[in-house]
Amino acid sequence: MYLSDNREDFLNFPKILYEGDPFYSIKSENISECEKLFVIKEGNKIFARAGLINAPHPYPLSPKWRGEIGMISFFEAINDINSVKFLFDEIKQYALQKGYNYLIGPINGSTWKKYRVTLPSNNPPFLLDNYNKPYYAELFEKYGFETIANYTSSICKNLNRDYSRLDKFEKIFEQKGVKIRKFDSNNFERDIRKIYDVSIKSFVNNFLYTPIEFEEFYKMYEPVKNFLNPEWVLIAENEKDEPVAFIFGFDNLYNRSEKSLIIKTLAQIPEYKYRGIGSYLTEFIHKKAYNAGYNNIIHALMHESNVSANILAGELYHQYKLYGVKL
Repeated sequence: MYLSDNREDFLNFPKILYEGDPFYSIKSENISECEKLFVIKEGNKIFARAGLINAPHPYPLSPKWRGEIGMISFFEAINDINSVKFLFDEIKQYALQKGYNYLIGPINGSTWKKYRVTLPSNNPPFLLDNYNKPYYAELFEKYGFETIANYTSSICKNLNRDYSRLDKFEKIFEQKGVKIRKFDSNNFERDIRKIYDVSIKSFVNNFLYTPIEFEEFYKMYEPVKNFLNPEWVLIAENEKDEPVAFIFGFDNLYNRSEKSLIIKTLAQIPEYKYRGIGSYLTEFIHKKAYNAGYNNIIHALMHESNVSANILAGELYHQYKLYGVKL
């Protein structure tokens, strides 16, 4: 077994690892941020891979996490602890030589991109879920990584319920000059910018938040243009047509047996005047989905401390972890 940094092997490995997997879709991976690529091989067989990215500064971790932080990115591996130990040992040795104090992962550069490990579950993945091999958590934990953050996705199956408080919400926010409208696909860039404006204000205090420019944000959302349904992407605006909140949903195209909706993002600007608008948007879209004949709604990928995780939380569907280790 030996270490390689072959770019072609690095990019081709997921295609081999997930061959025939109906839930894996081949994506273009931007590995340009990686300062080094690590590929573990024996002969022509690839066992594991990962990249190392220097975390941006300042990085809002807990006080004990001071110093240089390396992000283990684009992690993929077969279910073999020896090869993964070899991989992590090589990354650790390199990181120490470069003056790193901690490693966290898996995280492909920032929380705007793919990160976290999805824990094993009897529930199938949903569209745009964080998807990986079910043994990844065990590989990280056996090496000695500790959990630094927990996340969940939940499913709400009871959409047939009392929505009477929607009237109260509507009156309250009408008095504040707030109106809810559907995403305008004919003005895609304009409305994506409105979503961006709310996101960067709403998420600024989130765990591991780092700034992002609109151009990069737009590139992330451009691929969803083909399946975006404006009925499930709602923007709340004030009397000046400024965005104050949004909820981003889409059909779970992986579920062929029933109508299922995914709520990917719920965000609002942090102003006291608009307190409660997240609950309003959630109730609004739940009732809308019920009237449209949907069977369930999945609220996706929420940090355990996220207030929105408690809004109509439903049943646990998936769990996710982010790991860290001190060098």
